[in-house]
Amino acid sequence: MTMNKQILRAIILTGLFLVPFVPFLVSNSLFFPFITTKAFVWRIIIEIIFSAWLLLAFSDTNYRPKKSLILYSIFGFLAVIGLADIFGVATIKSFWSNFERMEGFITLLHLGMFFVVISSVFGGNDPASAFGRTKSSFGETQSAQGSGEAMWKRWWNVSLLASFLMVLYSVLQIIGLKTINQGGVRVDGTLGNAIYLAAYMLFHIFIAVFFMWREWKNVILRWVYGLLILAQAFILYHTATRGAILGLLGGLFIMAVFNIRNKEDQTVRKLSIAVLAGLVILIGSFAVFKDKAFIQNSPVLSRFSSLTTEALKTQGRYFVWPIAVEGFKERPLLGWGQENFTYVFQKHYSPEMFNLEPWFDRVHNIFLDWAIAGGLLGLIAYLSLYFTLLYLIWKPVRELVGGENKTFSHTEKSILTGLIAAYFFHNFFVFDHLISYVLFFSLLAYVHYRTADEVLWEKSISEIQVWRIVLPIVSILLVSSLYFVNVKPIMTNVFLIEALKAIQTPEGETTAIRYFQKAYNTSHLGRAEAVEHMSSNSIGLLKSNISIEEKNAFFTFVKDAVVKQNENFKNDARQQLLTGSFLSSTGLLDEALAALEHARDLMPGKQQIYFEIGAVFINKNEPLKALEIFKKAYDLAPEYSEAKLIYLIGAIYTGDRTIENNMLGQLTEREVVFDDRIINAYYSNKRINEVVDLLGDRIRLDPNNIDKYKELIRQIRG
Repeated sequence: MTMNKQILRAIILTGLFLVPFVPFLVSNSLFFPFITTKAFVWRIIIEIIFSAWLLLAFSDTNYRPKKSLILYSIFGFLAVIGLADIFGVATIKSFWSNFERMEGFITLLHLGMFFVVISSVFGGNDPASAFGRTKSSFGETQSAQGSGEAMWKRWWNVSLLASFLMVLYSVLQIIGLKTINQGGVRVDGTLGNAIYLAAYMLFHIFIAVFFMWREWKNVILRWVYGLLILAQAFILYHTATRGAILGLLGGLFIMAVFNIRNKEDQTVRKLSIAVLAGLVILIGSFAVFKDKAFIQNSPVLSRFSSLTTEALKTQGRYFVWPIAVEGFKERPLLGWGQENFTYVFQKHYSPEMFNLEPWFDRVHNIFLDWAIAGGLLGLIAYLSLYFTLLYLIWKPVRELVGGENKTFSHTEKSILTGLIAAYFFHNFFVFDHLISYVLFFSLLAYVHYRTADEVLWEKSISEIQVWRIVLPIVSILLVSSLYFVNVKPIMTNVFLIEALKAIQTPEGETTAIRYFQKAYNTSHLGRAEAVEHMSSNSIGLLKSNISIEEKNAFFTFVKDAVVKQNENFKNDARQQLLTGSFLSSTGLLDEALAALEHARDLMPGKQQIYFEIGAVFINKNEPLKALEIFKKAYDLAPEYSEAKLIYLIGAIYTGDRTIENNMLGQLTEREVVFDDRIINAYYSNKRINEVVDLLGDRIRLDPNNIDKYKELIRQIRG
């Protein structure tokens, strides 16, 4: 039995110490490689170590969860969000999420499993550690550093080592030896998003400060941690993430303020005063010099100096936050369920958002996100994680437990409070992702370990029961979860990316069709993306050189998939728009019109829907109806250039010269001259002179392509 326990513990510890390196995983063989690679590997690790932990916990009370407010808060949070998802507007979507986010309730379940495993194994009094054993006074073997605190120290330092490796990779991006994945100058490491990297560095800065203080008397370690902090701050700066940088400053401020009243160490008090003075000087200097050239020319500092009231009005948060508040009012108790902000967004969409990204699936404020996902109960449950953390960190001094001093010093309390404040402030402007969730739940588990004593349940189970009953059940559950939660979705993911690759390959149409069909049929996770990409690429495939039989079979398959997806998400405006666009492009105009008009009813402020409806009327040879629809799109936001162009095209098709001239007067010369849709509209309506005039203007404005434009003029004139 002892050997079995050692094997199980070794499996768990191996998995736990692999977790800090998950952020580095990126496979270009997967769809959304920066998200899905990390998520799938992490889920597999968690499922394996959770299964091993179950066997260990049933056989040894040392590994069972301990009672604490944090444990109850996490269980409460999972229960509330689970109910919100069940009673939400799209339960299946809430559970699985999609490849782009890889969240949903399935991720929350894995986070809960991760918390239970790491807090129980690192918090247990292990008599048979897998790492370095010595004889105890009872004649049993035990770890030379097997205490929970020693294990946590190892784990956090491994995570800090991983953060240092991330620093090195990010430096390579800064100096140009590695590509910045999202483009621009904002480094993103191997996380694929500067905001994600900023949250990662922000968390580790405070963890490094925490351990630097603990090792303050060791000059070498003090320098090691200190230099690491500077390196992490350097990378955080180069992410140019305002929320995280301001969060760091705010966290340092909170940490320093709490330490001013530190009666345990005068040195800390003096350092805190110096930190506060430094922050005042830093912020004051920026306020004085914010209009200077060196700040305006800095890609990082200019992002702060440009923060004005008018600038804020052009950002997505200015529109999306009020939308979220309206959605919260409509379903205040349990919200809409995870992954369902799109339903709120479509209902309250403002036509003035035409310059922003077309679809928001997150509020870009974690607290509003949870208010939407879980209502008031979900928000309270989420906030309770912060409150219980702070309460237990500052809880009055406790006695020694099991020979370990689990009490935080005043300085440690202040550092952890600064971390929580920084993370809280950062999350006010963004949404969480897998890596930040893992770090947050790790902190929850650590504080839980430092404050929990009593085992949740003590009832013993015989070895025979464990190996004859528990082991088979756990094995079946593990195999099932690995297959259905990971293997099948990974297959769908790979099939989808292979289909998209095949489309770009000469004579790869048949291969693409086969992979699209496999992607759709393999798992629910990723099915929405499979349908979207099948439909958007269908015209190209149907116009390719494949046989008529293959075209007919593929068209039937895609149409059935699109229609079924449309029925499953009949109140999703984006899905209705996708369906309508597909049906319109394949000539099924009446069916397309039904889907598009339903999309308009669901999202009356979205100009793109009106454009598609008008295009259907053009194809039905009903230009007057098209013009009427285009006018409605134009009236929603007359300053929208695309709406002006579309309205102009509608006027050309109806021969309404008054509207045509009016729109031409509102558009710039280049907007008109270089838009092929306008030329096509003139050509379709046999206005050859206007086509020739526009091509002549292209010759004047684009002299590098004179021969091409002259050839087009020659062909048009015949």
